[in-house]
Amino acid sequence: MNIEASSKQLTKLVLGLDAFYRQTRVDGSGKLDNEGLVPVHWSGEEAMFIDNWRDALRKLNAYLLQASLLPDPWARDWLCDYALSLITLVRWLSGEALSYEEIVAGTLGIDPYPPTEPAIRGLRMRRDAALNRAGYASFEAYTETNGVAKANLVNVGNDLLTKARKQASTRLPMLTLPPHPIEMMPVKGVPYTAYCDYPGKTIWINIDVPHTRSGLKQLVGHEAYPGHYLHMYHREKLVREGKMLPDAALVVTNTASSVLFEGIAERGLDLMAWRETPEDEIAWWQNRLEWLCSIEVAHALNTKRSSPKETAAFLRQTCDAHEAWIEGKLAFVTHHLRAPFVYCYWWGGTIVGHWWARISARKLGLAISYLYGKMHSPSTLNTHWHEGGNDENS
Repeated sequence: MNIEASSKQLTKLVLGLDAFYRQTRVDGSGKLDNEGLVPVHWSGEEAMFIDNWRDALRKLNAYLLQASLLPDPWARDWLCDYALSLITLVRWLSGEALSYEEIVAGTLGIDPYPPTEPAIRGLRMRRDAALNRAGYASFEAYTETNGVAKANLVNVGNDLLTKARKQASTRLPMLTLPPHPIEMMPVKGVPYTAYCDYPGKTIWINIDVPHTRSGLKQLVGHEAYPGHYLHMYHREKLVREGKMLPDAALVVTNTASSVLFEGIAERGLDLMAWRETPEDEIAWWQNRLEWLCSIEVAHALNTKRSSPKETAAFLRQTCDAHEAWIEGKLAFVTHHLRAPFVYCYWWGGTIVGHWWARISARKLGLAISYLYGKMHSPSTLNTHWHEGGNDENS
């Protein structure tokens, strides 16, 4: 079987898993509850019939054996990583007794253990150093000076979206901008700070949580340009043109692609050279601190080594976090499907950031095309950049 056919077979299998999951899962009414395993897709493939979880595992294991024989190194590694992550996902969803670490490592392909105290302390010191360089006496002073009033949040967000779209067009001309600009809209009572609704061309911004202008800028880079909205549109265009494999038409939760999906978004401002001010630096280090602490909280709650009250106090003290943000974070990291997913943001930003730091100016176009034009697991990004003459020393 060739690469295209193999990718198409896995696409049908994943759509079948999503259909079976939706049929058997009794969910709530929230946005995350109703996403299924495939929140977004633009595939025209028909879902493969899945009779039960055992049937799913049998089909995935058979596919894994087949994919392991593909001659192309990147396709073989990517599709095998993808299938292996789906096997862990199905084992977990079927009720098999897996530890939280096994679920995180098996689905996402990254280190499942919590951060060390020195790592967290070091990030807070970096944030505080950025505050000091910018002349702020404290994080509270920074937020008071730079906070965006709730009534102005959407207007400021949409202004930043316009600027980010222009920046992406200028700095990343190798990517195709969506013809319809995305807009920001307010939402309340949700377990996330912002959410990219790709089909609806909307960013839902949580107005229960306080925002600074630089924090909004980071969110715009993550959710829109050059993050999720631009990333998904570019993938959709390439799939429809036959320039990307069929499996790229799916955005799947808790699989081998999740870390890179969030990593591209996390590093959005870096990819288009739009981290400009001391306040942007503060917002970045606060963001990194929040995601690393989110891993600590997710691990602590899902392994039952800390209580919700204890983890809330930790976030309040370590991140200077607002109560609405804490409430949403605890709901997100204990969500029945999203519990492992929170690892993607920290690790994605780390993996893409380390890779991007090695890219020379003369390789920028090739690097962006490689990053956006192929599906990647945490391991394939670095492994296959060196193949086919893509080593920056070549």
